[in-house]
Amino acid sequence: MQTADLATSLGTGAKVKLAEGIRDSFTQDGAVLLDIERGLCLSLNVVGAKIWQMLKQDWSGDQIVATLEQEFSETPRAQLQQDYIDFLRQLETNKLACLQKRRTQQVEPLGKVASGVAVRGG
Repeated sequence: MQTADLATSLGTGAKVKLAEGIRDSFTQDGAVLLDIERGLCLSLNVVGAKIWQMLKQDWSGDQIVATLEQEFSETPRAQLQQDYIDFLRQLETNKLACLQKRRTQQVEPLGKVASGVAVRGG
């Protein structure tokens, strides 16, 4: 799925489905995600940790970007939305999330990875 398609579908009721069995641990510096079954350890910065928490609470993409916009008011909304999309791609690449349309419950890939999480193990 192209970036424009991903951005459009996030604003029109698509849901991010997180993989089951992922353990997380939060600190003041961010978070660590553990996929025990696959032997992966992913390190998230503070922003990534906030996004992960909101995804776990089933927030929409628009809600997440709006919250980030309030907290990081010096950053343009378009940049925050792109950062959010890039983060989702990283989760999908690491098999930690996929995009799911609410109406049909079809699962679609989020796209290719850009940058943002550090992967250890594998």
